[in-house]
Amino acid sequence: MSNDVDDGVELFDVFVSYAGADRDVVAPFVELLKKGGWKVWFYDAHMSAGPALKPQIASAIRRSAYMIVCLTDSYLASDWTEFELLNGTHADPAGKSGTTIVVKFKPMTGKVPAHAAHLFVYDFSDQRDYDRHFARITNLIKRRKANPVAETYDAPLSAEPVEALYQIWRKTAQLSRELHQQEIGDVPPNAPDEQIIGQLLASQKLPPRVIEALSTARTLGNQAVNSRSGEVTVAADTIAVARAAFDRLMAWRFPEREPPDVWARVYARLPQAHGGRRIPGTDYVLTGAELGRNSHGPLYPGRDTARGTTVSINLVGIPAERDDAFFEQVARFTRLSDPNIVAPMDAGTIAVDGERLCLFLVLPVVDGVSAQTLTEHHGPLPPRAAYELCLGIAKALRGFHAADPPIAHGDIKPANAVVGTFGTVSVLCIGSDLTDSPADDRIDSMLFTHPEQRSGAPATPRSDVQALRLVLHYLLTGDYLQDGTEPDPAVDPHRVLERLVRCVGAASACATIEAACAALPPLPNLASVNRGYRHHIGATLPTPATTVSAEGIVLTGSYPIDAKRAWPLPAGLVLVWEQSTDTLAILDSSGMVWRDSTPIAVRRTDTRADRIAVGGWDGALRFFVDGALAATDTLSGAVGDVRLVGDGVVAGSWRHDLRQFTTDGVRRDLLDVAAGTHRIAVAKDGDRFAVADLSGGLSIYVGERRVATLPDFTMAADIAYAGGRLVVLTDTGLTCLNVDGTIGAVEPKPGASRLIPGHGDTCGLLQANQRTGAIELWRIDEADRHVLECGFPPGAKPVAHGGGHHVLNRADGGRGYWRDGAFQLEWPDAVAASLSADGKHIAVCEPGRVALYEDLG
Repeated sequence: MSNDVDDGVELFDVFVSYAGADRDVVAPFVELLKKGGWKVWFYDAHMSAGPALKPQIASAIRRSAYMIVCLTDSYLASDWTEFELLNGTHADPAGKSGTTIVVKFKPMTGKVPAHAAHLFVYDFSDQRDYDRHFARITNLIKRRKANPVAETYDAPLSAEPVEALYQIWRKTAQLSRELHQQEIGDVPPNAPDEQIIGQLLASQKLPPRVIEALSTARTLGNQAVNSRSGEVTVAADTIAVARAAFDRLMAWRFPEREPPDVWARVYARLPQAHGGRRIPGTDYVLTGAELGRNSHGPLYPGRDTARGTTVSINLVGIPAERDDAFFEQVARFTRLSDPNIVAPMDAGTIAVDGERLCLFLVLPVVDGVSAQTLTEHHGPLPPRAAYELCLGIAKALRGFHAADPPIAHGDIKPANAVVGTFGTVSVLCIGSDLTDSPADDRIDSMLFTHPEQRSGAPATPRSDVQALRLVLHYLLTGDYLQDGTEPDPAVDPHRVLERLVRCVGAASACATIEAACAALPPLPNLASVNRGYRHHIGATLPTPATTVSAEGIVLTGSYPIDAKRAWPLPAGLVLVWEQSTDTLAILDSSGMVWRDSTPIAVRRTDTRADRIAVGGWDGALRFFVDGALAATDTLSGAVGDVRLVGDGVVAGSWRHDLRQFTTDGVRRDLLDVAAGTHRIAVAKDGDRFAVADLSGGLSIYVGERRVATLPDFTMAADIAYAGGRLVVLTDTGLTCLNVDGTIGAVEPKPGASRLIPGHGDTCGLLQANQRTGAIELWRIDEADRHVLECGFPPGAKPVAHGGGHHVLNRADGGRGYWRDGAFQLEWPDAVAASLSADGKHIAVCEPGRVALYEDLG
């Protein structure tokens, strides 16, 4: 390697890149740096007349920890300064390490060069800010310690890609021997490079990031050897990835060379806000510590303060010239709707004091841990857990590939798969087509990339599935599957790795993995592995309260999940409509019992003691009996109303469908409602119900038969039975359809808003008091007697009722609980709350959790 080493090993803290015409303004800055104790390479003091100028400059840049670009119009006009800038940014094109610092020294008419536009720009052209910017710059610079051993690896690379890759491989092989000596002991005589690297990987003495780098180096080392023989073509970005892997190994061997974390600096520059750091010019706040990093950058918990909802916020580090392409790709991904895909909700640019720092991506709440972290903690996963995790990824791929036009993800790896609290799996919308990730962030991507992609071919559905196979091998073994290596059949009892080779699409991959899951015992599964991890980090499911509050209300369950709505079910179960996936799921005290396969846009619900029915804006219907799914269907058009009738459920759509389902899932199509279903009301006996349509018509049904039709009855806002009398709320007041079939006169009811299905022979009427503004609940019986039951504060909105118990949306936000007309308890941060049919069980959705209460009073 001696031929590749610079003769001089003098090291510098700073290389100052400037145009000769600007020496008058740059020289005082250099003197200030020197007085501060920094060792500065400056052209006038260090350029010698002997060797060629360009090699001298390139060597000086490599031997300097930082390069300061002194930007002016003269700088932009010089070929020499362009050469220096390209050399300085070549090893770190995304600016992730922060080693290239751009400073504007004079007012300018030209623009910052495209390959440096994404870097921080400090402005010395205004003397009033000189001291402030100088302090910022000096805070970034760390003095570089001389390490001649480390410097022997800093030789320049060949301009020819194949030779450059081979040079990196040879440096990596030599460095691996030093790491072996440092971590394991003496290197076996005449041991080949592959053996040395294998022993290092198997020693369990290297951290995960170093293992990733060394595994990547081994993969690219094979490519380096083959490329020299002409068997493999070196892709354009392969050199950058190989260099990043080598640099990571160097930083482990020589800690003083670890570059500063640019993301920590970005976070520190965000303005402080209540509860965290705000993204300037937006309603988004980063509310907690970094959750982890993916192919974009760091991921944080966040909050949309305008909507009052929790989100996840990803910071994105890409060059400025890629912004438009990035936002175009984000627009494609926002159209995806799949419970296994974390699709972006918003994106934008982060700028502070006029400086573009990076981009941001707003995602639904990423509730869980990455598959990478889970495997690093647990070690190789049990087969069923590994299969279930990969099945979730395969389902996400099915969603990507079914998009119009199809989307190839291109970056399927454990770091981009999230395992939720209850063992669910979702895949982040991050891929090689979405952003040009920094080389350092593509190290682990290389380990799960299909060989075709490594040669520069674009990602395809087939390459995604083959990347899934590499992920499965990692989950089963904790190791990376090398090209040409056969997996150990002992770790894969149902030969899924072998079968995935033949899968060309995500659908066939799903079928293959589902069959393997079905053939294995139910435990240990992914949910149990994840519970073990959560227990380890102290994030187990909270133990329900055992003490009763002063109001006689006890907490019986708490579930760490963000939900839009939740409903109590029998036997301590709870049905949730999850925030991040829009899917329904049933939870118990130990975890997830059931999850829907598709999202639903919930519109109407109805609850009884042992049953609940849910209808969606998209026509979806779900019917649950005793905490289990009894029927599922999709009606034409939005579900106008859904009601539990007798032992089953009736649902009607805005178009014409009217269907009935029994508790054992049998469907019966009733006579169509030509004008579309608006409201359904159920009589006391449970077999008679009425349907108000969207044109003002009314139909009466007994069981499966329509027994009466009043096509021009009246336009109903709401309907409900009081005994055998059908009460109808219109825009002007109350009327009715009497038991004998006669129609009552309209009674004006100013402020009336809705009817509440009652118990016994009554129904309820919600009406605003015109004098006080209070919301009153009046009880109406079959004889048309009206009795005031209770009142609620002005501005409150009653949203759930059961057996004399009520949940209200408070005027100032949150939810309140009332029993027999008296206030009992409130949840100021709640976004939703629901009651059981008897009103004694309350499901409350708060940020980050669903709480289940029982009223013992």
